Amino acid sequence: MKDKRLLLVWILLMAFILISCEKEAPPDKTEITIENEEPVAGGTINMCSVEPGSLNPLLSKSKTYIEASRLIFQGLVEYDANLKITPVLAQSWSFEDGSSRCIVKLKDNVLWSDGESFTADDVKFSLDTIKESANSIYKSNLEHVFSYKVKDNTTIEIVFDQPFANAVDMLSFPIIPQHVYKADINAVPVGTGMFKVSQYNKLKYMELVYNDKWKSEGKPYIEKINVVFINDTEAFSTAFQSKELDLLNTTSYDWEKYSEMKDVNANKYSTMYYDFIGLNYNNPIFLDKAVRKAMIQGINRKSIVDKYLLGNAVVTDVPINPNSWLREDTDAKYGYSRSEAQNLLKTAGFVDSNNDGMLEREVEGVKQELKFTLMTNDENEFRRKAAEDIKKNLEEVGFRVEIKLVAFADLKAAMDSKTFDAVLTGYNLSNTQDLSFAFHSTQIESGMNFMSYSNTDMDAVLQQAYTAIGDEQRKTAYKNLQQVFREEVPCISLLFRDAAVVVRNKIRGEIKPDAVNPYRNIHQWFIPESKQ
Repeated sequence: MKDKRLLLVWILLMAFILISCEKEAPPDKTEITIENEEPVAGGTINMCSVEPGSLNPLLSKSKTYIEASRLIFQGLVEYDANLKITPVLAQSWSFEDGSSRCIVKLKDNVLWSDGESFTADDVKFSLDTIKESANSIYKSNLEHVFSYKVKDNTTIEIVFDQPFANAVDMLSFPIIPQHVYKADINAVPVGTGMFKVSQYNKLKYMELVYNDKWKSEGKPYIEKINVVFINDTEAFSTAFQSKELDLLNTTSYDWEKYSEMKDVNANKYSTMYYDFIGLNYNNPIFLDKAVRKAMIQGINRKSIVDKYLLGNAVVTDVPINPNSWLREDTDAKYGYSRSEAQNLLKTAGFVDSNNDGMLEREVEGVKQELKFTLMTNDENEFRRKAAEDIKKNLEEVGFRVEIKLVAFADLKAAMDSKTFDAVLTGYNLSNTQDLSFAFHSTQIESGMNFMSYSNTDMDAVLQQAYTAIGDEQRKTAYKNLQQVFREEVPCISLLFRDAAVVVRNKIRGEIKPDAVNPYRNIHQWFIPESKQ
């Protein structure tokens, strides 16, 4: 496996740790009761984005702009709410030559919002744009693309350097029109999506209206969307509270700011943010599976979620999102059990020989004490508090835990140099759900396996998951992967965090955000005439 696989995940992980200096989320407030209403057309939604620098969705690095740009642009394929690939601009695809050559048939009669026809040349141009860009966030999508060429107006051939499960996932980047962006790579957006740009005021706002060339789901009820550019993300909240904005996609640490607002509803969804305790396998106590199982059962993970995230997270045993079609079981198998943790340690030979509360044992004549240092970044309020609970829980079953709070740079340095016992940290996991980057033994020396975890069974199931072709094979492979993960407990899984799309109650209809697209069903939202 290549060391570069999912390099983007590492970048997102670092960003996740840096920004996670959060306060606790508030409890769900009483929902506003709204009588059943028939949807009506009309009205405007004001939302926000960081000023994107480039309006080209292949070149922008603004997360908020990329989310908004999904209203304008489409990909060949996209992830649905369960992280399963579904066709969008692609009609179908098939594999040849041992599953490394992908033939993609495009939907016919698709038009860009300016009336020009969508063709395979646009797909090739989009691939070229990513390939030639030094910093496109989609660069890693082409890591295994060996070549590509247009076969005809509605067919493109893409050759990968090897067969692998996520080949089609790599085609989920937005497609841009060659006839627009060839002349100006940062042109005002022209797309094939539900909305089109009707006005653009540089550095200020972008106005979207219905794209009458769009041929998918029915016409949206919302007449206009104003995307307001705000450079400071801290100002998003102020703009929402002052009613300049009607909508905000926010992470959990912001929710308390809106808890007292009576005209606001929060629509919660599970994110790809995964918190866990990473173990350094150069510390001999973590080599014993019984110790790892005692840890995951000795920590009251639900209590941590309830106390510090106020229920806005899902306890998990595995780094597979609870909503994923590949998730074998949404419930955590390991519950909190102090007695079970103590029994596991006792069976493993640990005893408190000197009545100091810490267990120890002798292994080949060497005394092995059940103690370690738990490191986390001190900027992160949630993790600081969670670390204290973890320490308390584990010391109740015989561990001795020292907490070490460090600056982010020092935490990263310790992980890179493997000079730690255990770290409380997190990943913003990739939608591809490939976990090889963190748990395959080939990633120890030059990859992202900072724990130095090595297990032949884990390597085998990760490889099976990586190479499985087709839904049935992938489902089986991920079932096996999760079984091995639960049995081996390579890290101490804690939780997947929730986020929310917060809206003013003038916006009606069922709002169904998800980890991939917070505006998934915006075509079903509406604003009553009295609120327009």
